[in-house]
Amino acid sequence: MAYVIHPRESRPFSFLHPAMGGAQTHPTVTAFLQLDTEQIIIRYCKEHKDVQPEALWKVLTYKPRHFRWAGADLFPGVTAAGRHEMVVLEVNSCPSGQKYMPHGPGMDSSYHKLMGETFRDTIASKCDPSLLNKPLAVVLDKNPIENNGYASALADITKEPVYVVETYLNRPKEQNIRWTDGVLEVRDVEGQWHAVRAAFRYVTQKPWTRIPLTTKTVVFNPIACCLSGGRNKLLAAVAYEDFNKQQEGTGLRVRIPRTFMRVTKAQIPTVVQALHGKAVIKNPYSNCGQGVYTVTSQKELDELMALDLGYEKFIVQALIGHKNWSSSQWYHAGTIPDGEGRKYVFDTRLMVHATPDGFRPLCIFNRRAHLPLPDTLDGTQDAWEYLGTNLSIKDTIGAWQSDTERLLSVDREPFETLGLSLDNLVDGFVQTVMAVTAIDKMCCRLVRHDNTFDFEEFAVLADDRKILEEIYDLSETSDETTEVSQ
Repeated sequence: MAYVIHPRESRPFSFLHPAMGGAQTHPTVTAFLQLDTEQIIIRYCKEHKDVQPEALWKVLTYKPRHFRWAGADLFPGVTAAGRHEMVVLEVNSCPSGQKYMPHGPGMDSSYHKLMGETFRDTIASKCDPSLLNKPLAVVLDKNPIENNGYASALADITKEPVYVVETYLNRPKEQNIRWTDGVLEVRDVEGQWHAVRAAFRYVTQKPWTRIPLTTKTVVFNPIACCLSGGRNKLLAAVAYEDFNKQQEGTGLRVRIPRTFMRVTKAQIPTVVQALHGKAVIKNPYSNCGQGVYTVTSQKELDELMALDLGYEKFIVQALIGHKNWSSSQWYHAGTIPDGEGRKYVFDTRLMVHATPDGFRPLCIFNRRAHLPLPDTLDGTQDAWEYLGTNLSIKDTIGAWQSDTERLLSVDREPFETLGLSLDNLVDGFVQTVMAVTAIDKMCCRLVRHDNTFDFEEFAVLADDRKILEEIYDLSETSDETTEVSQ
């Protein structure tokens, strides 16, 4: 059932993970968050002399039509020439991370920044006039700490109650949300249904099975963003390729490992062989570290081929590894070696949001692999143990938890182990904004001017019958009352 969070004049606002008790933002991160757009451009172009400043200005001040909040996962990589570069792994349309971000002295919480500078503006510009007197809602399927933070910030900013409602994939018990003629309705604790004018969405597991692509209720971010690349690694790769072609001659480019698109399961071994037996295979529509498979040996490839991978087409990428055996043009920079000389793979999650003045960073956190990166491979170890960084894990009852032992926040001491400089963070921010912009442009390609979704164009780009069946089932009935199982 939906519960209500009411506005308050004052609230001890934290909504941080318990692991963050007493954390303080590292000075390098604080300095990065305080840079304005012009300062970012100056620093970036000083390090990347082939980049045209005016082209970078256009990218950083781009006003997205659909995709206004996102997080990118980046690997700090090193080229054969020794150049340090941030490399895009994927972009997430419902990114986590606020609960790992300490609030600096004198700084607004990043919850308030997103709600006040982006979501409220989205409501004002997109709200259906017939729903203006209807309430707001936060809809989620995981991460209650952050979603209660968002709901509380939204209630305080708008001075009105906010409904919070959970909706889970494959839980056929009760119906807490439904769609009537494109309007989201939520059921309260007394069993009463309430139409919603705008919803902040943190629904991550196949969200197109519970939320239509075309709605009257404002959905932030809309589901089309997920299918255009925010939760679709295949179309994201297409979007990056299109963006890079458009930016030829400017020096700007989204960096991704060598990528093979629309690979059938039967073709995977051939592509892996082309990458010297070391590759990453990705289910395009999964998240939270699920559906991503690292292959460094024949044993791991055989295990992968024995699985039911769920869809028909996949992407296969070169594997970023140790400099002795990486199949990519980059190898891992890794953490600063510990007392025993061990280095760990880590990634950086950088969250951004669109403001009237352009994209701005919201929060940052980092995650490391379970085991140190080996210098050589013997074919016996599970590569995910030293290459996989995602913190999301499922407990014994199927609920999502976080493995915070591998969390490397931007707290002073953990951040010191990463060796990241201010220019590394600026580079990561630029890569994130370019990737998000590329996906928004793909979304503009798939969403018609009347806000309907172009299934025909999507079918050509995705070329996968199973994902079409998933998104069509709900969209086909979105013009009538549809109750969604929880």
